[in-house]
Amino acid sequence: MVVQLMQYQISFIGLSNTGLVRKNNEDHWAYINSARLFVLADGMGGHRGGEVASHEAIDYLEVFFKQFYEKSDKSLTGIAKALQESICEMNRIIYRMSRQFSDLHGMGTTLCTLHIHRDGIVYGHVGDSRIYRLRDAKLERLTQDHSLLRELIELGQLSEQQEESFAYKHVLTKAIGTEPSIVPCIKTDNLAIGDQILLCSDGLTDMLLDSEIETILLDQLDSANSLMAKALSRGGRDNITLVLISILANDATDDLF
Repeated sequence: MVVQLMQYQISFIGLSNTGLVRKNNEDHWAYINSARLFVLADGMGGHRGGEVASHEAIDYLEVFFKQFYEKSDKSLTGIAKALQESICEMNRIIYRMSRQFSDLHGMGTTLCTLHIHRDGIVYGHVGDSRIYRLRDAKLERLTQDHSLLRELIELGQLSEQQEESFAYKHVLTKAIGTEPSIVPCIKTDNLAIGDQILLCSDGLTDMLLDSEIETILLDQLDSANSLMAKALSRGGRDNITLVLISILANDATDDLF
């Protein structure tokens, strides 16, 4: 899909696959055009809890972000605050649902989200779904997982080389809906024509190294489908979801912001 926004033209594609092992897909993604917001969630817990958590999280984030966005001053800082408040409110709803309904007890979801602004990007995350940016032929991970593995690496108790063999690498230290309150990680950054931004669940990053993702983004014409195909060829042990956004020049004369 191609959308004209401000001085940029944004082309994006979103893909989600159940994978080769799981029977249901607990991932969900959406583009909320009226809020210029991309969202991806990877649910977990219960018979149907993961699917409910990821879908409800995105639906409620849309509602709350529109409310807080309208009250904001529309600066990057103002929108970052609106996004943080929206995620906090949405978390309270998901947590209450998990406590209210027995079949949803213990449900939760990761979340990563990106807002396109005339002055750059506002992005946030909770959990281990990631956001990457490819710029000048170099892939950069914009988010750091909220996981036991990442905490131990930052404490110097594990090295990056031990990541694959670490038995508890999927233990999350933070997720939507598992606690009554949450502190999401929210950041702002600049935006440049030629950027490619990738949002993805761990079903992709468990199968592919960052270096492999970089190579595919650089070398493949149909990068999104190539990423999906590669992850499936490695076994597709989890649901796989990705959203790939390309920032292009906008030749339109109208101010579309």
